[in-house]
Amino acid sequence: MPHTYTLRDAKARLSEILDLVAAGVDVEITRQGEKRGRFRVVSADSGFGARQPGALKGRIKIPENFDDEDAEIISDFENS
Repeated sequence: MPHTYTLRDAKARLSEILDLVAAGVDVEITRQGEKRGRFRVVSADSGFGARQPGALKGRIKIPENFDDEDAEIISDFENS
């Protein structure tokens, strides 16, 4: 069962929460009695999110007409 903190307590005890999460304990954050989020370890050493410029080169195709105007969308905005 995860430890539960209110948003106010979580703000005040962030360091303690990070220590718990690093130890493998799930921590839930609540706001006005409703669950709003959960902290858990994904991986501390995997380099998750490490940026590699050019990693998608040649894998993404942007059509020539990508930024052409769409009359229907313009009409929706202008006539609302």
